Amino acid sequence: MDQDKDRPFCMNRRSAITVMSGGVMAASFAPGDVVEAAEGEARLEDGVYPELKIGTLSRIEVGEPLAFAYPLKQQPNFLVRLGAEALRGVGPDGDIVAFSALCTHMGGSLRGRYRHDVKAVGPCPFHFSTFDLRKGGIPVHASATQNLPQVVLRVDGDDIVAVGVIGLIYGYRSNLADGDIADGATPGRPGGPVIMRG
Repeated sequence: MDQDKDRPFCMNRRSAITVMSGGVMAASFAPGDVVEAAEGEARLEDGVYPELKIGTLSRIEVGEPLAFAYPLKQQPNFLVRLGAEALRGVGPDGDIVAFSALCTHMGGSLRGRYRHDVKAVGPCPFHFSTFDLRKGGIPVHASATQNLPQVVLRVDGDDIVAVGVIGLIYGYRSNLADGDIADGATPGRPGGPVIMRG
């Protein structure tokens, strides 16, 4: 025992990896992030994102995606009525959602890849990533590790309006930078937060 006190502290490889991974995990999750993710809520500041009418509640058909650009002209998205309640869904049944049409893994186009039978989009043509649209666009297969960015929707009477985006759209340093706002959108307030966690 006494000889252990005289030797300098030495850590083996396994212990070092265990200690480092615990530190990385602790640094990755601040308490607010964990609570916010568990509750599935997004904190939006009014007026930061532009607002854009993207559909009409009475005309949207179950299982028929509608393509639109938001918040910038070059950012493709789709709106779909799932026919089943979804996280952050709007409408009387909470089944209308909208997501980016760019895969979070390497930006592959997800246009035309909605699968109504499983309420998912994919597989991505690059590496087969598939996302569950009922659960906030969580990846359920292949290479993607991040949720598909979800367009936050609001219903105004019969209008479906895009009011924000949860998550960073693939290929952008900011969802509101490096482009012009989508045609028909009312400009948002500059300088606000541009990435929301949900």
